[in-house]
Amino acid sequence: MYKFNDTEIAQLNKRGISEETANGQLEILTKGAPYANITAPATIDNGINRVSDENKADYYDLYKKAKAAGRISKFVPASGAATRMFNDLIKASAKDYTDNALMTLKNIRSFPFFKDLENLFLYQNLDIDSMIENSNWEKIIEFILYDKGLNYADQPKAFLKFTQYDGYSRTALEEHIYEAISLSMDKGNHLKIHFTFSDKYIPKAMELIADYKDKLRSIILDVDFSVQKPSMDTLAVYSNNAPLKNENNELIFRPGGHGALIENLNDMDADIILIKNIDNIVNNEHRAVSDEYNKYLCGYLVGLETKIKYLMNNIQNCTQDCIEELKFISKRLLFINLDEQLSGKTESKKREFIFDFFNRPIRVCGMIKNTGEPGGGPFFVKNEKGISLQIVESSQIDMKDADKKSIFANSTHFNPVNIVCSLKDYNGNKFNLKKYIDKNSYFVANKTFDGKDIKALELPGLWNGAMSDWISAFVEMPLETFCPAKTVNDLLKKERFSKNIMRAN
Repeated sequence: MYKFNDTEIAQLNKRGISEETANGQLEILTKGAPYANITAPATIDNGINRVSDENKADYYDLYKKAKAAGRISKFVPASGAATRMFNDLIKASAKDYTDNALMTLKNIRSFPFFKDLENLFLYQNLDIDSMIENSNWEKIIEFILYDKGLNYADQPKAFLKFTQYDGYSRTALEEHIYEAISLSMDKGNHLKIHFTFSDKYIPKAMELIADYKDKLRSIILDVDFSVQKPSMDTLAVYSNNAPLKNENNELIFRPGGHGALIENLNDMDADIILIKNIDNIVNNEHRAVSDEYNKYLCGYLVGLETKIKYLMNNIQNCTQDCIEELKFISKRLLFINLDEQLSGKTESKKREFIFDFFNRPIRVCGMIKNTGEPGGGPFFVKNEKGISLQIVESSQIDMKDADKKSIFANSTHFNPVNIVCSLKDYNGNKFNLKKYIDKNSYFVANKTFDGKDIKALELPGLWNGAMSDWISAFVEMPLETFCPAKTVNDLLKKERFSKNIMRAN
């Protein structure tokens, strides 16, 4: 166990981190995070359900009732920086022109932010057209990336112009508000949406929201913000497992990753929440399909929630028929067979087990067919509590184990982070989401700091270990519902589709 000195203890106390928690982090960094024990990929009809045509009307009706009642709100992790989107342009600013950088520059007029860029040049009495025609890229790169211009290298993705229409463009932040109008606005035109940001960006986000409110005067726009709590920061270590420190011999803390946001989610006074990443902005061509399937996803959740809550409210009088119905829900919708856990138990012990099993927060996760995107996928995972459906990242899988590697290779679907959550129990009380975290699902990443190798710790991911002990159901979504922007050139796809739609109309 590491012995923290008085200065280090003061640092921990300032963040609200106990010595026990800090030593637990150091122990994980020393030993390494355990791999997930995947037993099979979740595939269609074996872990992943499909929205059948005969059920669509029912799901839509359940969704509409929940929406009208004001049950649905939206949660958008929005603190991700845009820096990685512009990696190739950052290299180009040092005269290293990659093919991707040249694609950006040669198509610069096609980007949603070009009008803003052009206006900056006009303000400086500079001729952007001649610079483009003569491939004079230096000033254009400077005005895109740095504080003389758009400063996109030091902005969150939320503030970037992501989409372009006939005569105007929208930021990712604005697009999520417009999507929320379609998906979660109640019958009183009340809209609830929550964004997570880094502290320094919240004032600008509030300014943008104020502008949007002026445009949407008929809508009661209830937008709030939160930041990742300092208590969710984590330690890092050098390769010799000594804690990472600065030149003043003080501990260095790092953000705990998106898993830290389970605290933010837990603080919300919400019933049903849609979770979607800030950079997943579906273009106009596919927006109708995306909205349609998100509504089905909500309806699917409400249907599952309704079945469970009805039976939970009658659990004391639950007969064998009731137990069989709950077992059927588990097997048919969650693909979890409870026979082994219930075998040999008395009727009262069966009811007790069933109650504990179903009295948990619920999530329904949209899954799309594999497209080569990095990230998590749906798997059956075994731990000390049994087998359950989980979203597992490739870094959580021991690829040196031939069986696990084969299971991973046979995975058919990908997690696009399109998740609908039910956060209240059968009595309408909020669950304490911190009770349902798998504290062993940490990530240990190899990084560098000041030219030295370090090991950094990330908390159990928001849709990985942080939701490990939730009731999980997976539903297939069409590929068209997923349109992320990981690089700036991804915005060209969104712009192209928008223009095609404008011409078609």
